[in-house]
Amino acid sequence: MQIKEIQFLDEVKDVKNDNIDVGVVFKDNHSYTIIVRTPQNLLQEMEEEKTNFVEPGAPTIIVKELTNEIITEAVEAYLRLDDDGYWLKLCQFGDNIDISVLNKLDSQQRKLDSLIYGKRFDHSFQKYSNFSLEDIAFFETMLFLTILTLFAYCVLKSGLLDFFSNFIQTILEFNT
Repeated sequence: MQIKEIQFLDEVKDVKNDNIDVGVVFKDNHSYTIIVRTPQNLLQEMEEEKTNFVEPGAPTIIVKELTNEIITEAVEAYLRLDDDGYWLKLCQFGDNIDISVLNKLDSQQRKLDSLIYGKRFDHSFQKYSNFSLEDIAFFETMLFLTILTLFAYCVLKSGLLDFFSNFIQTILEFNT
């Protein structure tokens, strides 16, 4: 995804306190419309709504000032952070994602959490791990085979198998 042009779709009233729609046109002539806001605009919204937080809404890009240079820098950064433009796509489509997609992701994450952590949630470990369910199944199989191999080695190495074999032979001879 390469940017051809960035267009201000709204007039900027105050570069430090406003929000605008911005058109991002790509070289293939496909375009996104994203919302760009300033921190001061977020504070103003909270004051007007008499809340201590910003109400949920469409994902937006937050910039210090609404200038062409800063907005271009931000949009390019959102595009550059991931080869497929994940963050820019999230700004475009974030408020249109079907809840069933999020429910499926939530369900998969809960299964993964229960496999890794059992009933308890260990955020510090999860934060640095990104295991898929296939990875967990493979890990569990390898762990089982490793434990089985260690058990077999210990039994054969320590002569426990010989002890049981001799014990059974003694019992059989005693009974005959």
